[in-house]
Amino acid sequence: MLKDNNTFETIEGFIEHLMRNDNIVGIVEYGGREYGDMSIGGDYDLTVILSKPISHNFTGVHLHIAGIPVDCMLLSVDDFLLDTPSNEFLLCHLNCRILFDRDNITRKIMDRIKTAWMVPEYLSDFEKNTFRFTFQHILDKLEHRLHKDELYSKYFIYSSFDWFLQCYARIKNLEVGKPKAHLNYIKNEDPELINIINQMFNSKDLSLQFEMLKKCAYHILMPIGGLWEKNEVLFHLTPDGNNVIEEQQDVIKLLFE
Repeated sequence: MLKDNNTFETIEGFIEHLMRNDNIVGIVEYGGREYGDMSIGGDYDLTVILSKPISHNFTGVHLHIAGIPVDCMLLSVDDFLLDTPSNEFLLCHLNCRILFDRDNITRKIMDRIKTAWMVPEYLSDFEKNTFRFTFQHILDKLEHRLHKDELYSKYFIYSSFDWFLQCYARIKNLEVGKPKAHLNYIKNEDPELINIINQMFNSKDLSLQFEMLKKCAYHILMPIGGLWEKNEVLFHLTPDGNNVIEEQQDVIKLLFE
C-alpha cells in the first residue's frame, strides 16, 4: 500500500501541475463535478492522456486532494485509437470536457471516438433478445424461492434493478454510465415507472418488492417485445446477429420434429 502525501490545496492546482509534464498530451474531466468545485460530497473524475502507455498493469489511480476523492484514469493516445473501447467505462469520454490539449492531439482523438465508439441509436436484435431473456431469468430465479433466503432475495432484487436501469437507459438511448442522470430522467419523463421504483425501495415487504421488480421488468421491456414468454424460443444471438425467421425455423425443426 502506497501512502499519498500530496499537498495540493485544490483540484485546479493539481491539474496545473500535470499540465507542466511534457509526457502528458491531454487532460479531460467527466462526471458531475467540475475541477473548480471543492465542496464536500461526491468525487471528481478525470483522465490524464499520455503520449505512450505508462504501464500494462494499471489504468489509473485513486487519491484524495484536500479531502475530495479523485478517480484519475491514466491512458495513452493508443487507447483512443482502438476501433472499440477496451472496456465500457471508457465510453464516458464520449461526453467529456477537455481541460488541457497539447498540439490539438486530444481534440483529434476525442473527435475520432465520437464516430468510432458511438453507441448506435437503435437497439440490435442481440440486445433485445439479451434484455428479454435476462429480465425473465432474474424473475424466474426469485419466483419460487423468494422466501427461502430472504436476505439474499432482497440483495438480488436490488442488484438486479441496477441491470434493469442500465437496460432502460440503453432502450431510451440515454448517455452510458450515469445512473443518477437516468433516475432523474425517469422522475421527469416516466411517472409510472418512478412510482413503481419508489414503492419497491420504500417497502420492507419482500413479496411487494418482488412484485414491483416484475412491474419494472414489464414496463421497461414493453417497447421491445416484453419479457421472454413461456412458449417462446428465444435465440442467443451473436453480437452482430439478427433474428432470421427462416433460419430459426430450421433449427426448431431440427430440435423438436
